[in-house]
Amino acid sequence: MGRLFDTDNIVWRFLGRVADLVILNFLFLLCSIPIVTIGASWTALYSVTLKAVKNEESYIAKGFLKGFKENFKQSTIAWLVILFVGTVLFVDIRFAMGLEGGFGKAFGVTIYAMSFVYLMIAMYIFPYIARFHATMKQIFKNALLIGIGSFPFTLLLFGVNILVLFVTFFSARAMITALAFWFMTGFSFLAFVTSYIYRKIFSKYERVEEPEAETEEA
Repeated sequence: MGRLFDTDNIVWRFLGRVADLVILNFLFLLCSIPIVTIGASWTALYSVTLKAVKNEESYIAKGFLKGFKENFKQSTIAWLVILFVGTVLFVDIRFAMGLEGGFGKAFGVTIYAMSFVYLMIAMYIFPYIARFHATMKQIFKNALLIGIGSFPFTLLLFGVNILVLFVTFFSARAMITALAFWFMTGFSFLAFVTSYIYRKIFSKYERVEEPEAETEEA
């Protein structure tokens, strides 16, 4: 019985991790309320989870707020760019769906290809900001290059996100359950799971000083 109450017991470690994810999720949602700060919140979330998967982060709230503050400017600019480009692509996709003939097909293929590149950059950009220092130009460039250079992992990340979306919108009942999940630990849990993949990807760039990732500010 004594081992059950040992703080090193696997049960206690699991409960501690769940508590950390709940706190992280709350901070993420709270700091995302102004909408414009969503990018900074994503970066702050990953600044904690990328360390947590390697047991490098002890103070969850402190780590989140530090990441939020330190990366606020670049993350906000990146988020506004991602939001604007995403809106333009969404409008173009809707427009392409109404076109017919050869031009319509060619335009549709082009837009879908651009959307794939866009999603790849969006998927890497905030974890990248959380882990590396670079100018805004280098951030977008490196997010694209890493996505292409680690394509199998990129597909895995796409698969994880698509699976989560599929489960969330599978049915009306699933959406109700998913709503509670996202409110409690959804965003932090997804970030924590994908951080294992990002750490694997980023590891080869952390061994040596990355040429593109200079320390100058944007």
